[in-house]
Amino acid sequence: MNRGRGGNRGGGGGGGGGGRYVPRGRSSQSADRHSPVILLYPLTIPVGAHSNESSPGSGSGSSRSGTRNSEVAAVDNVTKKFSDMSSSDYPQGPNSEPRGVKTASPNDGNGRRVQNIAPGSDNDFPSLSTESAQTIDCSFMNCKLPKEVESGKSSSDGTNGKSGFDNSDSQQKGCSFDICEQRDRNVVKLKTSLLAKNKAARNEMKRRTEGDNNIQIPRPGMILLKYYLSVTDQVKLIKACRDLGRGCGGFYQPGYNDGAKLQLKMMCLGKNWDPETSMYGDKRPIDEAKPPPIPVELQHLVKEAIRDCHSHLESHSKVKNPRDILPSMSPNICIINFYAKTGKLGLHQDKDESQESLRKGLPVVSFSIGDSAEFLFGDQRDIDKAEKVVLESGDVLIFGGKSRHIFHGVSNIIPDTAPKALLEETDFRPGRLNLTFREY
Repeated sequence: MNRGRGGNRGGGGGGGGGGRYVPRGRSSQSADRHSPVILLYPLTIPVGAHSNESSPGSGSGSSRSGTRNSEVAAVDNVTKKFSDMSSSDYPQGPNSEPRGVKTASPNDGNGRRVQNIAPGSDNDFPSLSTESAQTIDCSFMNCKLPKEVESGKSSSDGTNGKSGFDNSDSQQKGCSFDICEQRDRNVVKLKTSLLAKNKAARNEMKRRTEGDNNIQIPRPGMILLKYYLSVTDQVKLIKACRDLGRGCGGFYQPGYNDGAKLQLKMMCLGKNWDPETSMYGDKRPIDEAKPPPIPVELQHLVKEAIRDCHSHLESHSKVKNPRDILPSMSPNICIINFYAKTGKLGLHQDKDESQESLRKGLPVVSFSIGDSAEFLFGDQRDIDKAEKVVLESGDVLIFGGKSRHIFHGVSNIIPDTAPKALLEETDFRPGRLNLTFREY
């Protein structure tokens, strides 16, 4: 029955309406004496006290006296029950613990309240057996995470212990790097205006339709496809790499036995490449994790880029077979590196694939996403003699054939050069994501 609304139900001896709300502090004398009064604060009635107010609907003094006697009897009955509880369940007074219940100190380190239900005690939870002592962990009421969850929380280096991932050895060793920043719901970010987005989309479309002007050949067997990956493709790549990077076999900090660390985060697909031994394997030594396979969508992007290179070579060179300059390949290995703002990679050669792959000059296909990078390459391991090209977000660099064994590296990351539309869609961290595909 809703006491705050009128209805067809009678209240006391009054007749048609329900009870009326009487604000706290206002005399009840001004209210209808035949309407029940709703009290918004506890009312304490001393034991044995008599009320001077007539009960609603009273018709005579005798009925009022009978009502008062009933009230006193009810209060006395409650008092008697409380006294019985004090002498039985609370043998040392009402502030002591009841039988069969042990309450941990509220000042304990974990802030937990644990109840041990002893055998034979009353049990209001049928699902808990009283045949043996049971323990109820109420720590969740204090809003504290278990230690195993706290150990997987995000840290300053980007490790993330999202509940959807297993607490594997790789995560305990810091091998769960998130290439995207966690959104703070309390911080409001201003998004790019629709006008700016449309302008950026038009510029992207213009660059992509320039065709041959976006294809550069720095040297035989080396082709640079400028702005090849659309922002949509880059968003999909970031999301795919993020999902893979936070799982088993995801991003980790590679290093050497002498303690030296590479200035990047790395993850392998297909096969693991160990920088210490310069060898490929089915598992990585740091945590025995098996590298995930290369997603089919990524394989299609690689093959499509190589086909576009062949089409360009056929129409702009005198060679009959462009595959003699840039062989085709089916990628089964991918090394994904994330460079922070200070990330670098020294000059090196990619020569750890199979002898057959190296002999055929099967190309390395590199995708660049995020901030731009200064890419060095040359025939010698000499920075002063190396050539430099800037790789921007969306660029695809392919080197194979006669350029398969060039020395190459990253000398610098150019900060704040990633497309704004890409950052808004993904919350991508400041830095550069690089995917290099090969065929073992």
